Amino acid sequence: MTTEVKFFIPKAKDDTQAEEVWESIKKFAEKNLEWDVSDRRIFSITYQKHGKDYYVEVGKPDPRNGELVIAILKSNTYLVCTPNRGVLRSIPILVGGSELTEITDFSH
Repeated sequence: MTTEVKFFIPKAKDDTQAEEVWESIKKFAEKNLEWDVSDRRIFSITYQKHGKDYYVEVGKPDPRNGELVIAILKSNTYLVCTPNRGVLRSIPILVGGSELTEITDFSH
């Protein structure tokens, strides 16, 4: 069973602000990584790293650093963006495509 989830950005006051924040995160990632970032809207990913399974969902704490996941982007790798990793500073948490076991997009 697939659940349809409408696009959102945690703590955004409305859809307009959510779009603005998403665009700014995307531009920040492109500038810092010097990679193109897709327009794909990703709600959650499941991946395996060093033999451990991880589930990451927008709006919930990242299992590796405990910070709120603000966005998940697709580029050369998958980019998990939290306040201190890809939103306000630094680079996102990188997840290689070969590590991915499941991906769920936001509904259109």
